[in-house]
Amino acid sequence: MNSDDRIVARVVNAGKEYKAGDTVITALQASSVELKSGELMLILGPSGSGKTTLLSLFGCVIYPSFGEVWIDGIKVNELSENKLADIRLEKIGFVFQKFNLIAPLTALENVMMPLVLQGAGDKEAKEKATAALVKVGMGDRMKNLSNDLSGGQQQRVAIARALVINPQIMLCDEPTASLDIASVGIVMEELKQLAKQGKAVVVVTHDSRLEPFADRIVYVLDGAIVDKPAAEVITHK
Repeated sequence: MNSDDRIVARVVNAGKEYKAGDTVITALQASSVELKSGELMLILGPSGSGKTTLLSLFGCVIYPSFGEVWIDGIKVNELSENKLADIRLEKIGFVFQKFNLIAPLTALENVMMPLVLQGAGDKEAKEKATAALVKVGMGDRMKNLSNDLSGGQQQRVAIARALVINPQIMLCDEPTASLDIASVGIVMEELKQLAKQGKAVVVVTHDSRLEPFADRIVYVLDGAIVDKPAAEVITHK
């Protein structure tokens, strides 16, 4: 773990409920978890277990129904949607299973996009995006359209796009689900290196093959954090 292992985010007895008519559905029971810089944390659980809900709380994508969510010392529960969007743009990088690259754009233009949204000039955005792509080994694919890249290459571009704003927190939702075993190793090594450089990296998955890459593992089952992995918590792909 990186020596700078300060707490950059935490959920405190936080959970999420949804109402469907007169029925209350609990997506995540009261949970408390801390994210530390310099650490790759795995959130492991089967589909529908609540792990993505936990990730969404850390990502300021949803408000908790109860409890508290803190990002870099800021309590985000009662912030406006615009303030939450600012926190996402400035402090949090997202890497998704489906990559979410914009098809008509090149790899370079995709990675420039968050900087453009922050108001950076074209020259600055291009320089920073180029550096981010080189960092993940995609410097020779910058002019390629996303559809011309393999799944593993698209995922590395997605990591570069998340990395380019230099976020404190990297949140990855099933980032290896669509990849072959060779690409899984490459992507996880990239994320591991980011943790070693001081970022708090969180990977949500149902795939136990990722366990060796983790500094810490949080197991989620039936909407709750559990101490030990039951057989149904993990799957091997």
